[in-house]
Amino acid sequence: MEKTRAAVLQALGKLLKPLVRLLLRNGIAYGEFADMAKQAYIEVANADFAVPGRKQSQSRIAVITGIHRHEVAKFLKRDEDTDTESHIGRHNRAARVIFGWQNDPAFSELGKARQLTLDEFSTLVVRHGADVTTRTILDELTRVGAARTTDEGNIELLVEAFAPQDSIQDLIYIFGDCSTDLLETLDHNLSCDADDRRLQMSVVYNNLPDDVLRNLELVSRDRAMEFLTDLNKFYATQDRDTNPSVEGEGRNRAGLGLFYFQSPSRGENQS
Repeated sequence: MEKTRAAVLQALGKLLKPLVRLLLRNGIAYGEFADMAKQAYIEVANADFAVPGRKQSQSRIAVITGIHRHEVAKFLKRDEDTDTESHIGRHNRAARVIFGWQNDPAFSELGKARQLTLDEFSTLVVRHGADVTTRTILDELTRVGAARTTDEGNIELLVEAFAPQDSIQDLIYIFGDCSTDLLETLDHNLSCDADDRRLQMSVVYNNLPDDVLRNLELVSRDRAMEFLTDLNKFYATQDRDTNPSVEGEGRNRAGLGLFYFQSPSRGENQS
């Protein structure tokens, strides 16, 4: 147990450094981070660490987290911040509209999105945007540079996928989503039976010269896009928002993430 605890603390030290770099770059001091860490400790203890068959108590949360009971009570009364969820929902709907625009024969030709009249775009949103309005989707796609209105009044798609590269706020929301997904998978794999582990793989080499890095990134990006585009089409056949004929109980979120990373090798022989 002590060896596992030491390994967890060592891993924590590694993952905190890029997180703290992000926080300091955006003016978030330690006090705010500590406050959010307390909130997370309390929420997780309350939701996931109750004694089976018994209601979780503030006293037990205080014991397992080391946070004073009065602070536990104060944090439990806080309202949940729903702003992140609104961004997530808007992003998901925009991504589904772009997918439908590219793949639904009513709005595309040979997998390429065509320019749409406003009426056609409204039909696209009704068919693929769930319960969101045409104006909301159009404003969102225009805001992030994914679509534009032509001089003739038609709507033109400008990107292959929904990726708001020019909005630092949107990119930070995506950062939160992707980081959470990866950490949830890693936590699951560390706490489940061996035959229930989820896919989590990477390709890593640590003696790469500077001159090859740009090409590695471009090749990784191109092949990942090909793979994810193909996988996206399959996922769409299984999702009730894009394929209403799918039957079954429950509502779940699932996906696959691929990411490219690079950094100078540290603590190893250089040659």
